Amino acid sequence: MTDRTGADVVHDALRDAGVELLVGLPGTQTLALDRVVADRDELTYVMARHETAIPHVAWGYYEATGRPAATLTVPGPGDTNAMHGLQNAHEDCVPILHVSADVAPEHRGKGPIHELDPGTFDAVVKENVTVERAVDLPSAVAAGIETALTEPYGPVRLGVPASLLAADVGDAPDATVDPETRTYDNAAADAAARTLLEDAERPLVYAGGGARRSAGGAEAVRALADALDAPVLTSYKGKGVFPEDDPRCLGVTGSHTPAGAVAALDAADVVLALGTDFDGVATDGWSLPMGDSLVHVTLALSDVDAAYDADVAVVDDVAAAADRLLDGLDSGGTWDGERVGRDVRAEYERHLADADLLDPERAPATTPALLRAVRDVTPRDVPVTTDVGGFRLWSMQLFDAHTPKTFVTAGSWAGMGVGLPAAIGAAAGRDGPVLCLTGDGGLMMCVHELHTLAEADLNVTVVVSNNADYGVISKSPAIRDAEEGAFAWDAADFATVAEGMGVRATSVDTASDAADAVAAALARDGPDLVDVTVDPDEPSAAAASEYESDLDRA
Repeated sequence: MTDRTGADVVHDALRDAGVELLVGLPGTQTLALDRVVADRDELTYVMARHETAIPHVAWGYYEATGRPAATLTVPGPGDTNAMHGLQNAHEDCVPILHVSADVAPEHRGKGPIHELDPGTFDAVVKENVTVERAVDLPSAVAAGIETALTEPYGPVRLGVPASLLAADVGDAPDATVDPETRTYDNAAADAAARTLLEDAERPLVYAGGGARRSAGGAEAVRALADALDAPVLTSYKGKGVFPEDDPRCLGVTGSHTPAGAVAALDAADVVLALGTDFDGVATDGWSLPMGDSLVHVTLALSDVDAAYDADVAVVDDVAAAADRLLDGLDSGGTWDGERVGRDVRAEYERHLADADLLDPERAPATTPALLRAVRDVTPRDVPVTTDVGGFRLWSMQLFDAHTPKTFVTAGSWAGMGVGLPAAIGAAAGRDGPVLCLTGDGGLMMCVHELHTLAEADLNVTVVVSNNADYGVISKSPAIRDAEEGAFAWDAADFATVAEGMGVRATSVDTASDAADAVAAALARDGPDLVDVTVDPDEPSAAAASEYESDLDRA
């Protein structure tokens, strides 16, 4: 054994697991690990300005790179501030190794600073590991890391007392942990699924976050769509696994799903759902139809029949299941996937144009026109992160994504304040520019991270859809006929705020001018913000999808 502290053990375990980024905010309890990271200079350290942003940075980093990150907070308020982001990562199956510099076990119950029952965090992480003895530290940390990196992935909290991080633990034995694996016999399910697909006349492919997580998932979705000549829909987390400039793409499911895409779901005789849990956000409260028959491929047994009853359930990784389903698959479908996709998208486009929502010179700008204009000047390989809000619902249909790692958005947790921190994480993990799409409400919840962005001098361009309103709330059917402006405010001058924190900024009021500003920002180094005045009276994305579709079951 050699002299080493608990902080050395944690640091080395993270490095051995391939972790290259630690996101934190130094506090008295974290200093032992902060110092090891600084002295050894083997991990990139991003210091956020608030603990709420810390896991969001790590989440965005993973989504844009496929590499896990670690996070570090003080216990109590640090941990509870991080819970929002840990739950978001848990819902999205993102592995984050969250180190909490916890209260010493011998001090529990005596009122030490930041004391909180460690069990508080059980519900927001895949596993909550609490370490109490030095001898247990290497094995507990190793086991926690293995859990986070075993499918289905998820965040793990490593509660390591601050005193133990600083203590000499040279006598603690090293440990190797073999993760539990579980496999299922899918032979009968594969045969039944293949029969349904071969007999289908109107098959439709629906791809979720499991296709995003699966190695080879995007290729599997495309191969199945090719074999079945099927149109394709995705969930929020599936957006990007099928290139959205492919004519077979119908868009993204949710309250904003175009009426024609809903009609296609209703018309399908078999829906092949790949890697989705059918959460309430993506299914508009489970109101969307799922065809006459449903084949559900999922890695999580708990997802089977939880939201929609499956005629056939295949419990496996998406790519592995697809390989078997494609083996000898002879589709007799008569549906022309390209025709269905083109008709649905063209009908939606006509509807928006008729509502005067696509004019790039209109002032103030409309969100649809803004998203289209910004998409046109953003290179395909630039990662895009989104916050949560009304603009994001529009982006599901109007900001095309072409690969999974170039579109980062939250799933069913759908908490605001994630977009800018996610962009910081994406920029920390990749070369080249990153684009952040946010609303004014979402940015208000993480505006402090503009200072992080400036301090790190990251190549992030932040586009703010500024309608001085919580648009999702004020336009919801429950209150849109209530008192006008009840949830609005005077617009913040985000350009001035950004400049005060060291970020270049400009304000515009048309989609065309926004596109020019974004193009210029993406072409230079360093952070930029483009504050775009958006019409507060435009319809919501959900309302704009409510039209009579000309598409029928034929």
